[in-house]
Amino acid sequence: MKILFLIILFVNLSVSSVFSGDVSDEIKKIASLKGVENSQWALSVKYADSGKDLIFLNQYQSLIPASILKIFITAAALEYLGPDYRFKTKLYYKGKIKKGTLFGDIYIVGGGDPSLGSGRVRGAMPFNKVFAKWTSSLKRAGIKRINGSIYADDFLFGGMPVAGSWAWEDIGNYYAAWPSALSINDNIYKIYFKPADKAGGKAGMIKTVPEIPGLKFTNFMKTGPKGSGDQGYIFNMPKNYRAVLRGTISLGPEEFSIKGAIPDPPVFCAEYFKKYLKAKGIRVKGKALRLLKKKKYSRKKLLTEIQSPPLKNIVFTTNKKSFNLYAEMLLRHIAVINGRKGTLSSGLYILKKFLSSNGLDVSEMKLKDASGLSRLNTVKAENFTNFLVSVYNKKYFDDFYESLVSPGENGVTGHIRNFARGTFLERNIRIKSGSLNGVRAYSGYFKTKKNRLVAFTSIMNNYSIKSSEINKIHENLLLKIAEEY
Repeated sequence: MKILFLIILFVNLSVSSVFSGDVSDEIKKIASLKGVENSQWALSVKYADSGKDLIFLNQYQSLIPASILKIFITAAALEYLGPDYRFKTKLYYKGKIKKGTLFGDIYIVGGGDPSLGSGRVRGAMPFNKVFAKWTSSLKRAGIKRINGSIYADDFLFGGMPVAGSWAWEDIGNYYAAWPSALSINDNIYKIYFKPADKAGGKAGMIKTVPEIPGLKFTNFMKTGPKGSGDQGYIFNMPKNYRAVLRGTISLGPEEFSIKGAIPDPPVFCAEYFKKYLKAKGIRVKGKALRLLKKKKYSRKKLLTEIQSPPLKNIVFTTNKKSFNLYAEMLLRHIAVINGRKGTLSSGLYILKKFLSSNGLDVSEMKLKDASGLSRLNTVKAENFTNFLVSVYNKKYFDDFYESLVSPGENGVTGHIRNFARGTFLERNIRIKSGSLNGVRAYSGYFKTKKNRLVAFTSIMNNYSIKSSEINKIHENLLLKIAEEY
């Protein structure tokens, strides 16, 4: 406690000419709370236009940031690609068409579009409409039968499918979906269960939607108390078709669903397309397969292409919904656009170069993924705040700012939806939050009552009080800052 007191005292002395006693007292109060006093807490607050420090506490301490890491990746994507950039997924054929039969193969070529077949992104083509458009293009070309196979080409990305430091209990669940260059339906499927008649009973598995060919389950799922929600986990790995189900789902409803990560999204896409074609009267003699050797395609044999909505719409969803898959895909794409392989390691290399070019000291920054799922990511609070100051002067600032959450807007979910509700901040804050077990972080902007825009970051690790209390602590602190300035 003596060391902590000296740190706080140093902060107060450093900012005494800037900050009122109310704010300094609030920081002292927070730092001495039971459940916080033994945690690691870093705080950095600056004016967005000038970068002038308002307050700082342990701002150089490297901490686990969780999902606020996404602000780096989404801004980098806007920088390198531009807000109006559109990803393209292309459909080609090889061979010859004779009397309605294609003597050759169909190729679905992934362009790294996170939104293909997604219902989350404004303007994205829905799942079944993607396959309908591909089918229509075959019919226009006069193809009524395919004497070959359907290949999924996902060569744009490569390397490890997921970060090696992701938790075992995360992999297999929807929030740890594999970022393939040919992704579809957010790489998510649902498992439907029938809860038992009483808590503790086995939850029977009913179906998956969509059906994933070849995927088998060992089911240990139980029924939890009424209102307990989704406490279920799917244990699986990319390209593995033997999943284990553990945990509980809630007693009460006739059916209860949880979401999983499709084991092999490109192969699933090819398999579903083959099945869809059969339903529409186009038979495929061969199989649905992943392409194993990179091919060149003739523009003359392009059947159709699907363009994504503009990147700014994808960034909007990535930050608003804290969607891990999109962040991971955008990271790999900024590697590709910079002439490198679309891998996790290449993306992180380019990201660090980008951050450094924006004035950040990255010498002690450790980055292991794009989404913040890894507990091996460590970043300083001041890195985030300095970055937000630099983004303030970018031409894409408005699109970036709009992608951050305003707690009072429609459709906000998760713990942040009630942040500062009913206060001055409700409509005057834009925030990206992050959370893991024992980690809570906040980064973004807010307007003060004197109409100054402030950039802020707060990261707290290893606290032992309720996360809802951490929210309230930050509400009170940011309100005091907003009211004073």
